[in-house]
Amino acid sequence: MTTVTLPSGTSVEIDDVLYSFVKDELAPGTGKTADEVFEILGDLVLKFGPKNLELLEKRTARQVKIDEYYLTKRQSGWVPTTDSAAKDASDLGQFLVAESFLETEASSADPSSFTMTTPELDFEMSQNGPELVTPVNIASMAVGGANARWGSLYDAYFLSDIHPEIDRDSSREQRLQMVVDRTNQYLDEHVAQWENGRRFNDLVSYSLRPNSSGKQELIGRTTDGSEAGLLDTTKFVGFNQDGNQLTEFFLEDNNLKIQFQLYEGGALNKENGQFRDLVVESAVTNIVDFEDAVAIVDGEDMALALRNYLGLIRGDIQAYGSRGALKTMNSDIEFIGADGATRTVKGSSLMSVRNVSLHMYTDMVKVDGQEISERMLGVLLTTLIATAHDKGSTGSGDMPTRGPNSAKGFVYQVTPKLQTAEEVAEQVRFFEAVEASLGLSQNTILLGIMNEELGMTLQLAESLKAAQSRVFFTNTGFLDRTGSQIRVQTQAGPVDLRDDLTRAVFNTSYELHNVDVSLRAGVHTQGKIGKGMQVKNRAMAEMMEIKINHPRSGGNTAWVPAPNPSHLHSIHYHMIDVDQVQRAMEDSPSPGISRNDLLNFPVLDQGKVADADEKATLLLSYAHSMVAYVEPWVHRGIGCSGVPNFSQIEEMKDRATERIDGAIIANWKLHGVVSQEDIEDAIKKATGILDQQNAGQPDYVPMADAAEKMAGLLEEPAISAVLQIIDDALTSPSAYVEPALFKYRKAVKAAAR
Repeated sequence: MTTVTLPSGTSVEIDDVLYSFVKDELAPGTGKTADEVFEILGDLVLKFGPKNLELLEKRTARQVKIDEYYLTKRQSGWVPTTDSAAKDASDLGQFLVAESFLETEASSADPSSFTMTTPELDFEMSQNGPELVTPVNIASMAVGGANARWGSLYDAYFLSDIHPEIDRDSSREQRLQMVVDRTNQYLDEHVAQWENGRRFNDLVSYSLRPNSSGKQELIGRTTDGSEAGLLDTTKFVGFNQDGNQLTEFFLEDNNLKIQFQLYEGGALNKENGQFRDLVVESAVTNIVDFEDAVAIVDGEDMALALRNYLGLIRGDIQAYGSRGALKTMNSDIEFIGADGATRTVKGSSLMSVRNVSLHMYTDMVKVDGQEISERMLGVLLTTLIATAHDKGSTGSGDMPTRGPNSAKGFVYQVTPKLQTAEEVAEQVRFFEAVEASLGLSQNTILLGIMNEELGMTLQLAESLKAAQSRVFFTNTGFLDRTGSQIRVQTQAGPVDLRDDLTRAVFNTSYELHNVDVSLRAGVHTQGKIGKGMQVKNRAMAEMMEIKINHPRSGGNTAWVPAPNPSHLHSIHYHMIDVDQVQRAMEDSPSPGISRNDLLNFPVLDQGKVADADEKATLLLSYAHSMVAYVEPWVHRGIGCSGVPNFSQIEEMKDRATERIDGAIIANWKLHGVVSQEDIEDAIKKATGILDQQNAGQPDYVPMADAAEKMAGLLEEPAISAVLQIIDDALTSPSAYVEPALFKYRKAVKAAAR
């Protein structure tokens, strides 16, 4: 450890690897030395550390009271049923008011009574479109996420499971024709229409022609030589040429551009009518994740993550992808506007950053010998990177030609797992102190609220008011939010099946409530209202049917797990004009979501688990989900995994997956639905299944492939972590999974040294 001493005599001990990174890579160019950076951190910890602990103690006290409330209620003879749970929602709400955890509904903040004063943000915050979440510690994924601002719609369609009967290997030409026909149909219906009833399938080449005002207009030609212009000429926003030959043109619809790349002479492919490529503007924003999607447990891990983030912000990051190709960040895109002026659009996403929440403490840095809030470390260092190193690059050497990430100089800090308006207000105070310490203008650091805790949902309006000048989004997330609901009310009774929880009253109400409160407070005027993740990262046919509901229900953005899903999901934002949807919602009566709706606990109908075999299969599927995520996390330090689920369908898993599964199993154990023996048997079977699913994977070490391994399986680090997560879901105040994951990942790393 490297020690820095504050003027007060307080010691700040820093992991040597982390200190060296800050000294040699982060600090140069900031006007500060590494010692000065950690002196600032030490001062912040001394100032804000006590309040952080106080807020965590309040969480514990609140949960203890709620547990006692339900224990007393059940001891008095109350039996949880669907009907009694609806009545209990009202009783619980009154209890929370009586305990001063909530205001009465009549006294709660009315989101229509105040207006968000967030400043005018970067252009991307006005665009409706997909949002990626990318793990910062995997450089190739980080680069791919940043570059997903643009991507081939042809490739995304071709490689998807849409029309699986047309095989991409044995029926390549047929599949390519399907892709061309489907994308042309989508363009006709949702992007642009041509004169004389012409359709994209009718056109074989494109050219330009000046109109009477001197602007260029796009002209399409058919096989017989007849011409057609666009019905709405404003959709044509630019082009590029090679000499006098048109090489590509750009259309814009719903504030998103599409790049149409042409063959020689402005032509299409003569065989199937395809463009050389059809490139859509896709993930306009991207969350660079230091939280749920990563495994960062020590200074070595943190230095790697910060190095990647620094490379993203500077634009000089490079990484080899899975196929051996070198990935670099996109340059910005230049084209000639219809008026002849040169235009530049960003080639990469607007990047925000998600650091951990209040409950995470780390020994990477110690102040007076005590672990510190990892959030304070993360926010300070990522803010310093995002402000001091975000200058763009000129294309020299291997560097792209690009402007800064935030043209307006903002730092977009996504803040997860806050539970009360008081916690939000404390984050605002902390941001103010970081700004003052780094010499930044007020409101440089903006706040993205993850509405993923029951407490946050109940106090969303108050939380928005507490951060009135800084909020750039509110975002929902089914998995974490459901894990929170289960833990808060776990003493109420056995919880419903995981797959049925999406339809539960609390969840449908929560989604409507987030949009309603955010709209009435005006979050969308300078920011975004976000929706959750597409978990099945290869089920694109299903996604195209279902995920359109996110923009349709007022979401400016929704999360996707990878670039190709993003490119496909971008279609939905041409099909749906979200701004128009939101205007209609503003002009309509509020959906009137009540506190009772949000507190309606999803009680299990015991008939669903009456069959012993069906119940065992359900438990096995939940256990498999947990082991499948924890194994790469603990053994290999992979925090976000695309792994086959119990039904052999690949899903993208992060900590939120673990939280909901652990909470359900713990709840079922508490209420006698399953026993500890049932849980352990399911985990053993799940491990055997996982071994089979990963057979032949070079970096996977089987856990149950021999008798001696099976005998000691419950002591194996990954399995021990799963068991602790289940236990913690009953004893910890929020059912967070980090204590177990970090403990056993550190043990595995220590054993490997």
